[in-house]
Amino acid sequence: MKKIGVFLALCIYSQIFATQLIAQITSDGSATGISRAFNPAISVNALFNGMSSNREIPLWGAYDPSPGLHLQAADVEVTSNVDVFLQSKVVFGGSETESIGIEEAYLTSLRMPIPIIIRGGKMLCTFGRYNLYHLHHMAFAENPMILSYVFQPKLNEVGLEASYLVPLSWYSDLLVGFYNGNNKALFNSPEQGDFSYLVHFDNFWDLSDETTMRLGASYLTGARCLHYATGIPFDSTVHKINSRVWGLDFHLKWKPLQYGRYRSFILEGEYVNAALQLNSDWTEPLHGFYLQALYQFDLRWWGQTRVEWLERSKDLFSFFPDPSGLTPNPDKAISGRRISVAVAYVPTEFSAYRLQYNFIRFTGLEEQQIIVQVNITIGSHPAHKY
Repeated sequence: MKKIGVFLALCIYSQIFATQLIAQITSDGSATGISRAFNPAISVNALFNGMSSNREIPLWGAYDPSPGLHLQAADVEVTSNVDVFLQSKVVFGGSETESIGIEEAYLTSLRMPIPIIIRGGKMLCTFGRYNLYHLHHMAFAENPMILSYVFQPKLNEVGLEASYLVPLSWYSDLLVGFYNGNNKALFNSPEQGDFSYLVHFDNFWDLSDETTMRLGASYLTGARCLHYATGIPFDSTVHKINSRVWGLDFHLKWKPLQYGRYRSFILEGEYVNAALQLNSDWTEPLHGFYLQALYQFDLRWWGQTRVEWLERSKDLFSFFPDPSGLTPNPDKAISGRRISVAVAYVPTEFSAYRLQYNFIRFTGLEEQQIIVQVNITIGSHPAHKY
């Protein structure tokens, strides 16, 4: 009995000592700044593709995958709460043709004494829907044509955004953005006081228990640098250029209550209109749209189709050159369209496989493409955008 009593006493003493040691380690961790309470979520995404075309020089080659096998993109995403007031996100990315760099690095407020959410840093700006997506978030193998042409290929700026939830009976968010204006296609003015400004209005409704609708509108403006235009001499009478881009977007989603894992349907689209003010006169626009439908017909299978159209006025030839370099007459307007059909196998949120066919007509020429894409993600990552 005496030995049992000694054993029990040792066990109780060991438990007390272990508890004190853990408390000391936790305290030391907090004091030295190495607490693991806010470990970041880290994920790596790799996007591989193979493309075959009936043309030696693709019509949309400045923005689309080129023929052959490629590492289309690779991203490292780090997300974490800084504390209970701030959330941070950093994305490093690159590809075969681009060296690794910082794609995004920004902070988002979680708690503020005012009913406004602040996002600031280097980020994909909140224009429409698809500009916020990285390549591996997209339902197709490439960015929509009109967005690539206007933003060449993304509106990714250093700036500040403030959003306010408008007190209405439905979800209504009003966002105002203020940026450096570094985008070479639209801004990049040499004047230090020239910035770009954005207003975005987003609305969301539950049409039923199974169907939701989202409508948005965006307006972007800022001063533009003349020196990035082609074919305009420096002694030109054009002294001041302002860019203006506006857009409308919508997103309709149906997901049945009973078979939601096996059936769903998404219809979404976006219209974008860009123009320049040369001195006091506005040019005819560069504008276009995409409309895409995504149908989930089984647990892991999707059927997809997308229709795209764009037109650029002859006034904008010097500022938005033909990306194919095949324009027969620069004094004429150009137009293009693309029809895409794809089948996607998505076994989990960590991998996806896509087979896609494109028919492209641009500057009076035609092209057919077959694209195979593999999308993999490793590690913990935030939920994809709705």
